[in-house]
Amino acid sequence: MTPAAPALTPDPMPWTLPDGYPRHDPEPTELHAAIDRLTGRLHWRQLSWTELVEGLLRVGVTDIPLGRLVEGHVDALRILGQAGVEPKPAARYGVWASRSAGTGIAAVVEGAALRLNGTIRFASGAGILDRALVPVWVNPDTHLLVDLAVAELPVDRSHWNTSAMRVSQSHTVTVADLVVDAAGVVGEPGFYLDRPGFLPGGVGVAAVWAGGLSRVLGVTVAMLAGRRVTEAQDARLGRARWQLLAALTAVRTAGTRLDQLWPERMHATTATVIADVVTESRAVVAHSVMTALADVRLLAGPAGLAFDPDLGHALDDLGLYAAQLNVDAEATRLGTALRSPRP
Repeated sequence: MTPAAPALTPDPMPWTLPDGYPRHDPEPTELHAAIDRLTGRLHWRQLSWTELVEGLLRVGVTDIPLGRLVEGHVDALRILGQAGVEPKPAARYGVWASRSAGTGIAAVVEGAALRLNGTIRFASGAGILDRALVPVWVNPDTHLLVDLAVAELPVDRSHWNTSAMRVSQSHTVTVADLVVDAAGVVGEPGFYLDRPGFLPGGVGVAAVWAGGLSRVLGVTVAMLAGRRVTEAQDARLGRARWQLLAALTAVRTAGTRLDQLWPERMHATTATVIADVVTESRAVVAHSVMTALADVRLLAGPAGLAFDPDLGHALDDLGLYAAQLNVDAEATRLGTALRSPRP
């Protein structure tokens, strides 16, 4: 299914999913088995940034919605590792940190407990995961990171009005007067956003996007097999390949650069360079994805989009997933930096 590897940089190779896994409509038990299969492939907490990128590229090319869930689990494991905390045994984790449209979780400290109230949007794996790392806000300027049991929390599925990324189960979770043990707090106040690994973690997400684009091209080539292909379709397929090469090169280069720049305690200059590495790589990958998807939609035409379930799902899933990055804001940041060179 994956096209022949180009000379510039190799395509990531997909991992196998459980036999008979219904990719587009799995039951919870089937989703659990697929998550466990992929999260068990590597010792994610110990990986270098280069190794992490390669692992998540393989996750993304295997399956895009599963990639979202596996990346969240991997991110949680690495965050816990950065805090020197062990994950709960055999738990499927996520990171629920969205504050979309002013949502989020407020916390009141009550002795050795926290009382939580609020709403989390885009809680990927809602109803599927066992635990999530959730930033909760004591006041507008201070947050704590809580290792929260989420399997029994109520899930509101009414807001998700698209088939795109449906398998990721990214729904809305509301908690009302939920009292949890303060022993579940991970790290010091402010740890989640202030830790050195916060920004670099975004390269992992970009790796899943790039792997997902490799899957899109693979299913596109499979769709075209045995058909009469026009020059215009070949041209669009070639342009999509350019974009994939740009995405793979950007995210792999970011992994290498992060390994070069990653000391235990970063001084301000190094932190600035790391922020630039993350911004550049994520922006290139997201732009490449969006540009390639537009070409693939045109070359597929209505028949390819309507009649090929693998292609239709992959296009919609990846388009929504990569839309979480505000490419205009990233372009503005990069443009401003070009006019303000650093010493």
